[in-house]
Amino acid sequence: MNFTPVIIIGAGRSGTNMLRDIITSIDGFETWGCDEINPVWRYGNKDFPTDELPLEKLNPSIKTYIRGRFTSLHNKTNAKYIVEKTCANSLRLKYVFNVFPEAKYILINRDGRDVVPSAMKRWGAKFELKYTLKKLRYVPLRDLFYYVAKFGLNRLKKNGSKEKNLSFWGPLYTGYTKDVSKNSLLEICANQWKHCAENTIRDRNVIPSENIFDIRYEVFVKNPVEEMKRFATFMNIDLSEVEIKKLVLKVSEKSIGSHKNKFNSEELKKLNEILYTTLLKLDYINE
Repeated sequence: MNFTPVIIIGAGRSGTNMLRDIITSIDGFETWGCDEINPVWRYGNKDFPTDELPLEKLNPSIKTYIRGRFTSLHNKTNAKYIVEKTCANSLRLKYVFNVFPEAKYILINRDGRDVVPSAMKRWGAKFELKYTLKKLRYVPLRDLFYYVAKFGLNRLKKNGSKEKNLSFWGPLYTGYTKDVSKNSLLEICANQWKHCAENTIRDRNVIPSENIFDIRYEVFVKNPVEEMKRFATFMNIDLSEVEIKKLVLKVSEKSIGSHKNKFNSEELKKLNEILYTTLLKLDYINE
């Protein structure tokens, strides 16, 4: 391949969009014209019940197809680096790595307690035709009807529900169907983040350490210039301090600790009960 894939791994609402937008503002870095390309990653497996695709679901033809989509974008843009951000990949790191063992992986973590209120907003988001059409452009042609029907049904269920929430949003983890049927939205979003974070913790060792760049959201937004200097060193690219400051001009730390003002004491207790062990593993809680 004449380019290097740069794959951002992180749960939804963990700063993955912010990171992708900053990185793809650097000369030589390009990405797709839509938010995520989950249908491309699920090529040949669209009917699998979750996004936790096991390795046995990957075969040579699927691998060739996915790599071909990256190559097509490279051929169109002539970019040295193709950046990809699909949050569901945090649930299937082994699968992704076996498609792109040569890629650079950026793993971003954020305090799950702050992720939850942000994710809850997305479950009730309004329909955006322009955004949806952008995503459909990158759906494999043979799967187009399936995804149009799936997205349409999801919107119809939202309009017919008392809470006006989608029937699904974000990475589909094992057990999400049961959670949606019986749990509160807070619990669903907490479990969604927990599964994404735990799966990544479990599987990150498949990637050579020299190909992993770890980012902590809270550190990045407080010190974006220094963090981008680290990134430049990792990627072996030249970025002046002036260029970096321009790249991170809109980065803000105002959402750190936002969960404290979003939930009552009972909700905070439930949130901590669900997330405690994972937060501990990621050093967000000191025993």
